[in-house]
Amino acid sequence: MASPPDVVNPADVLGAPPVDRYALLEFAVEWHDLAGIDAQLAAALRLFVITRDPLDWLPDRGTAWATSNGDGDNGQLELPIYVTLDEVQRRLTVAHGDVAAALGPLCDTALLGAMRCQGVILAGAYPELAFRGEVPSLLVSPGEQRRREAPTITVADAGWEPMGLGAIQDLVQAAFGPVDLDRSAVRLRSTNAPRAGCPACAGIRFGFPGDLAEAQLAMCETHRAAAERITQARIARARTSNPAGWRAIGKGSARISGTAEPVGSPMPERRHAAVGRNDPCPCGSGRKYKQCCGA
Repeated sequence: MASPPDVVNPADVLGAPPVDRYALLEFAVEWHDLAGIDAQLAAALRLFVITRDPLDWLPDRGTAWATSNGDGDNGQLELPIYVTLDEVQRRLTVAHGDVAAALGPLCDTALLGAMRCQGVILAGAYPELAFRGEVPSLLVSPGEQRRREAPTITVADAGWEPMGLGAIQDLVQAAFGPVDLDRSAVRLRSTNAPRAGCPACAGIRFGFPGDLAEAQLAMCETHRAAAERITQARIARARTSNPAGWRAIGKGSARISGTAEPVGSPMPERRHAAVGRNDPCPCGSGRKYKQCCGA
């Protein structure tokens, strides 16, 4: 009987992540044998390892998730994959420390899922890669993987980084569906009387929401009010688009920042019969469903 392989420490292969922190590491993934739609979908793929899942209070979460993001106006598509560090360790151990052999099948199954769903992902001819807003299930079972050369997988950028809002939103989308949170950069209109020292008067663009919130303290009164209106409008749209998903973003963000989590858990992904309007809300708020997430 063959002995089990020696356990591989991911830190020896990927570099040590921050201790007991929510962080992610991005990989560059490149195939050398793809063409056509396969190649274009592969170019849209982004692979992340996460130290901890900010949504781990949900039941049956699994260890890897793939989703799709895009902009229908310019046809850009992004296919993010997230996999937990524990799962990476398991895969590296089986693959004897070979990153491509460990994570390549995960990337391949995401591409195969994207190909299967290309009628959903693509609005027209595939060169535009126009995304229509639906979220197909991109991960398929191992038995459906195509047999081909493993991709080259290398660490991208500067290594481990803090997990940001984009990653939380991707993970929430995989569990709850899309949350319409506009994260595009903000540039506020100029005023008739620009004030020295106001970053908005200087024409600076601000990332949303963090950069905009930080810059508000130094803004003139007019731009501070405009920034607050934009923030509230975007949050209201996100909350309305998916109440449970928005609640999950808040809970996940609080875990990462170390602040107090919102009262009541977000509604888990529905796997059973629909909740009655007068039943207690599954999110745990204590209110009736019709007065909470079902409002």
